[in-house]
Amino acid sequence: MVANVKMLKYISHNGTAKPINTAKEHIKYMEVNREHHRNNPDLFNDKSDKLNRKELFKRIEEQPKNGVVLHKMVITMSEDERDRLKIDLRELARDTMSSFEAKIGRRLDWVGAIHDDKGHPHVHIAFRGRDLDGKQVGIYPVHVKQLKEIAEREKVRQAERNLPRSQVRDILKEFEKEREFTRDMKFEQSYDNRPFSTGSEFTKDMLNMVEQLIKQSQREIAKTQHKAHREAQREAERRRTKGRGR
Repeated sequence: MVANVKMLKYISHNGTAKPINTAKEHIKYMEVNREHHRNNPDLFNDKSDKLNRKELFKRIEEQPKNGVVLHKMVITMSEDERDRLKIDLRELARDTMSSFEAKIGRRLDWVGAIHDDKGHPHVHIAFRGRDLDGKQVGIYPVHVKQLKEIAEREKVRQAERNLPRSQVRDILKEFEKEREFTRDMKFEQSYDNRPFSTGSEFTKDMLNMVEQLIKQSQREIAKTQHKAHREAQREAERRRTKGRGR
């Protein structure tokens, strides 16, 4: 299982206070400690391991009331791979976001929270619809692809810092063989409609999850593109109207 990145449904302004309240509720959800969590999911960012959510709430309330309020994403991997490669999800989130910011040349206002759930450890990340320079932040298909590639690359780099490189290569080969086996079994299932079973404790659930993530990501990408196009049209119309007024 690779380090998968899933973009969740973004929250955008609609002329009411509801989107801001929804954004706040999602951030509260990120840090609430529930029974199935094996850790305390404190909010963190690139500089602090424990944040006060009220500071982010204030910045959300003060940002311009148009466009996206909050982007949401999740980085996830199998528990087996995380443990064998000795991956720290907080460090992975920080490395991924730092590399992504460098890639796009933007400084994002983001927070994360780890949900160490049995069989499905993951880290939620949320970032404002405005960067630290006040510019709107849009997430498009190219960005989703970049985030996935970056997360996987940073996972390998972290593993190589924790383990001998040869050991990392051997572990990754094992997981690649398992992925190939899973793909073969999935093909057999679609071919003869037999029950799907890999003999692995987590492979079936993780495969189903990834398929769902891909489908939802495709839907959200289409919505994001449509929303960005409409926003651009409205902005162009506002400029034309302003120009005529002069």
